[in-house]
Amino acid sequence: MNVKKVVVFVLAIQMMACNGRLSDEQKRKIKDEMESSQIVKIPEATITEAAFEYGRTIVAPLEARDQQLMNQKLIDSLQEAFHVNIKALNANDSLLREVEKKMIEAYLGAGSEQLTDNVQKMGVDSIFYTKPFMKTHPDGSVELIKVVGIKMSKREVIKQIKK
Repeated sequence: MNVKKVVVFVLAIQMMACNGRLSDEQKRKIKDEMESSQIVKIPEATITEAAFEYGRTIVAPLEARDQQLMNQKLIDSLQEAFHVNIKALNANDSLLREVEKKMIEAYLGAGSEQLTDNVQKMGVDSIFYTKPFMKTHPDGSVELIKVVGIKMSKREVIKQIKK
């Protein structure tokens, strides 16, 4: 962060040395750059809400086009576009992390109730968003098809707050 400020300051001095003074546009750009590089304390509740919103944005195309999570091309493009890691969570997967196992168990233990998405902390710098994909049968019963897990960095979520 300090490096950015130094670069902006050096550029400002350099421009003043060349022109003698800065134009209003140059001043505005420098001010905007300095404001965007300031450190701001963001409450956990705000980060959690932003993680829900970010997760829902990522899941929307999957929910509409690939509830079985079989379209690897779509998953790869979403991972690249949003800078996240997306995977289908299966109860039998021995490579699941502890938080992933707990989420699967919670969804499976809930039975046929309407299940909702969830956000959990994963370490100090990551957030884990899960969304169950449900199927409603003609008799009104509900079946859990898949659970999608999205690991996102806290930094990416915070960037979304600032937009």
